[in-house]
Parts: sequence; structure tokens; C-alpha cells
Amino acid sequence: MLVLLTRILLWASIGLLLWYILVRVIPQKYLTLFGGIIFIALLALSFLEADNATVSIIWQIISFPFRPLGFALVLLGGALGEGYKRIKPMPVMIALSVLLFSSIPILAQALVTEAEGSVRQAFTNRSELCEGVCRTGEVPGANLGEAGAIVVIGDQRNVSVAIDGLENIDDTSINTVLAPRLIYAADLYDRARALGASPFVIVTAGGSDGDPSNTIVRNILVRNGVPESAIRVEDSGLNIRETAEDVEELLEESQVVGNREARSDSNNDARIVLVAPAIIMSRAALTFERIGLEVIARPTDFYSARFNRGGDLLERLPSILPSVDALQLTTRYWDEVLTSLYYFLRGWLPNFNFGWDPSIEI
Repeated sequence: MLVLLTRILLWASIGLLLWYILVRVIPQKYLTLFGGIIFIALLALSFLEADNATVSIIWQIISFPFRPLGFALVLLGGALGEGYKRIKPMPVMIALSVLLFSSIPILAQALVTEAEGSVRQAFTNRSELCEGVCRTGEVPGANLGEAGAIVVIGDQRNVSVAIDGLENIDDTSINTVLAPRLIYAADLYDRARALGASPFVIVTAGGSDGDPSNTIVRNILVRNGVPESAIRVEDSGLNIRETAEDVEELLEESQVVGNREARSDSNNDARIVLVAPAIIMSRAALTFERIGLEVIARPTDFYSARFNRGGDLLERLPSILPSVDALQLTTRYWDEVLTSLYYFLRGWLPNFNFGWDPSIEI
């Protein structure tokens, strides 16, 4: 009941915010009845048909003003609304402040550390419980012997952007974005095989049939010990919910797990080992759990680990100088906040908690 009430209040808040933007911020001469109806229809469509590629792009456009760069551009546009000779200083100051604070590495680090810290703490707590009992490096509960699939969460742009414009396409072009995740998945596959499991390795960053990225992904996995027959490369990079449903369909067709109704009455189905960036792991794992797939979380890509925490004052000086990388990282954080809110409003998450959920197995 409390979750439902929270969801209703969030919907009401979003409605009031949109009403304020439409009625108070945008000049009336630009706000026609037709334009308002179209905007609201597109917003509703982004929630009702989220799996559609076009609608996904529409959602990206609608949510753009809520990201640091988009918010700053909206403010600057408002400041220039009456011409450059009558610039409004306050929106300009706010826009520059947003860009400045979003581009400072030490502030971006604080945001990402907050998001990833709960994931690290969960593994630390589990390791402390295991201390003195488990073998070195072993974490209790992570029974890879029950793995039915190892799912690597990627993004179509991870590959397509990396290989764009290259004449000679090979796996070195994606080493900085997806290859470490693939190599880690291959290691998990070897460990699962040693424990008696025969999982699929499913990568959700592929393209259409014949796309060079598919061959790159397969080559990396095969060279690291995963047989070709165990590899599945999917193009479901629109959202994690769609990925979860595609994985569910594949595992049901392969009779690795039962149908959704049967799984709700059984705890004996194979588990899904989820390999994804730490900043999205909680949402990803809970999305899979929401449709009845049991998850073993294996987070990667800890962005907070990239920051220099030591050294003298001179060495740490760059951490307070604005940078594009810091702006990108801050945007990544807000993207995840907005997406988590979207998933909660759609009912794809049990609660809106940006931290780590203790019910997720690691």
C-alpha cells in the first residue's frame, strides 16, 4: 500500500511539474493546444510502449531537460527568449552553475561513490561473514553451479560508437567499453563449468544479423574459452526490462527454466549470473527478479575506482578542475536516477531505492 501511494504521489508530482513548465515557463504564443496534446501523447506513449525503439528515442528527448547539460541549455534558451539585448541574468547564472558543478571531478566522484558504495559494502559484508570459513576469494551464496545463463548487460552504442569510422574492425576497438565484461563473463563460465553447470553466455550489445559487432563479441568469448554453441548475442539494448524478457524467452525455449507461473511456485530453477556496471546493477538485478528469474549479481565497471584518492595537493588539483569526463559521469548518474524512477513508475521495480537491495544475491 505504501509503495502504491508513493507511486501515485510521484505521478502527481511529475504532472504538476509538467503543468508548470507548459503553462508558466513556455510563452503562451508558442504553446498551442495542438502542441500540448502532442507532447502529452508522446509522454504517455513513452510509458505505454517503452519497448519500441522510436518511443525509446522519444523518452530520451523528453527526459533531456532533466540532465545537467539539457537543464542548462533550457535555462539559457529561456534567458535568450526575448532576444540577446534583453538577456535574463538569473537563468544564465543558474545554467553556468549547473554546468560548473556537474563538471568538477571531485563532485562527480562523490555522486558515483554514493551509488556504487552500497554495492561495495554488500560484498564487503558478505566477505566478512565468510572470513575464516570459505576458501580465499570465495563469497557464500554465489553458487555458480546453479547458473543457467550468464548475461552480460551491454549497450548497442558501446560497440557501434567504438567501431564507427574504423576501416579495419577488430576486437581492439571495443576493449575499453565491453571487452573486460566479456572476459569476466568467460571466467565465470569456466568456474560454472567446473561446478557442473552448462550455462549460456548471453550478450545484449549485439547488432542485427551480419553486424560486425556480433563477430567481435563472439571472437572475444571464444578466445577466452566459451564454446560457440553456448554464445547468444542479442540486439535487445533498448532497456533492461526488454533484455530480461528476451533472456526469459530464450531460457524457457531451451527448457532451462519453467514458465513464469511455474517459477513462482518453485525455487529449483537455474539462476542468472548478471554481469553489469555497478551503477546499474541494483536496477538490473531487481528487474530480472521482478519477472521471476533468480539472479546472482556480478557488478563490474566501478567508475569510482578511476579517481585518484591519494597524493599531495598538487597531484589532486585536477580533481577540482572542470572536465568533460566528469560531466559525462555526472550525466551517467542522473541517467540512472531518471531510469530507476521510470522503472518504478512502470511497476518494474518493487521500490524506488537507488542503493543496494539486500535481497539480491551476490
